Amino acid sequence: MNAKEKLEGFFIKLGYTYQQIAEDTWVVTDDDAGVHQVVVMVDDPIVVVRVTVMALPTKNREPFFETVLRMNATDLVHIAYAVEGEHLILSNSFLLETLDLEEIQAAVDEFGLALIQHYSILSKYRN
Repeated sequence: MNAKEKLEGFFIKLGYTYQQIAEDTWVVTDDDAGVHQVVVMVDDPIVVVRVTVMALPTKNREPFFETVLRMNATDLVHIAYAVEGEHLILSNSFLLETLDLEEIQAAVDEFGLALIQHYSILSKYRN
């Protein structure tokens, strides 16, 4: 089974809405978890799952980054906040060979939980 068949099979079983936007890239939505625009990318042998959270603030960046690093250390188990360009993202990665349905579901569920739990904290830094 190739990566496309494996991942799309997971998306279907989990009831996710998905769209393939490039050869090895999909955008996934899980309405039940309230998570939209999750990007799933295959760079064999790795699968990266990520979602954009917000634009980086232009003011109070040092306290913002300290807050995000503290949340990484205390609130997140398998996912982590990261910076991509001028955006804060949540990200997780897996080995394609051993990836299973439960790992994909756990990552998306944890994205949803983190977004809900951290919204009031992160929204203070929005431009």
